[in-house]
Amino acid sequence: MTKLSFTVNKNGVGVTVHEANVATGITVAQVLQIQDLLSRHRVVVIPNQNLTDEQLQDFAFKFGPPFVPDDKSPVLGSKDSAGSIVVVGNQAHEFAKSYLGHQEVLPHSDHQWLRCPSSASLLYALDIEEGSPPTIWTDMVKAYSLLDSKTQQSISELQLTTFNPFYRPFGSVSAKYVDRREDVPPGETFSHPLVRTHPLNHEKILYLNLAYEMEIDNVSYEKGKRIWSLLYDHVGQLSFRYEHHWRKGDLVFWDNRATIHYRPAFDSTVRRVLKRVTIGGEIPF
Repeated sequence: MTKLSFTVNKNGVGVTVHEANVATGITVAQVLQIQDLLSRHRVVVIPNQNLTDEQLQDFAFKFGPPFVPDDKSPVLGSKDSAGSIVVVGNQAHEFAKSYLGHQEVLPHSDHQWLRCPSSASLLYALDIEEGSPPTIWTDMVKAYSLLDSKTQQSISELQLTTFNPFYRPFGSVSAKYVDRREDVPPGETFSHPLVRTHPLNHEKILYLNLAYEMEIDNVSYEKGKRIWSLLYDHVGQLSFRYEHHWRKGDLVFWDNRATIHYRPAFDSTVRRVLKRVTIGGEIPF
């Protein structure tokens, strides 16, 4: 088998690959095909996998190097997680440490507050009980393309600072435009283009999340808040999304540059255990 068969979601966001077996290895042509599908459809789903940690990591790092956070800038699992695998679980008692529990996880791009945010991530489903919530990805290339030309022009040179939520008590941060007259979030900061360019396909991306504290650099609070509110509302109304309902053995690979992802809250007694591997990225430009 040279090429993988696949089905694309109706709105173009999300693609499911059929009859791939990551554990037994995939060919060079298939790796390139998956990278192409990721670039075009943002999220690639590979169901029915049975992977060891080594096989999961070997597959992930065919697409880029491991994500390694800076010691000075905390991220999820950076203090006490072993290696490149982070357990994202609820009722995951057999693991020494798991994260995120059952609470709502607001729409975000992983590590946007770092100098070099991650380029892509994978989640591998170990155990999914009935009542487990979906994960929903929004296409932020579409988010940019659907803005009117005047708005596109007005934001084309702006820089956005996203403040690291892990300097606050865990779970206490939600989307907020920062008013420095009231409070300046703690921690080291890095500014990135509000409209970034994808290094592989050169598409323009609205590089905005709906989860963290943010400010637009070098504009007044009043102007920045207006721009942020307009874009926040725009993203919230988009229909270009992929909603994945998890099953055991699912491997989901997403472009972290070009999407934001969201998980609703769910019952605390429902077991939902996944392993996440993250791929390193570059300084956004």
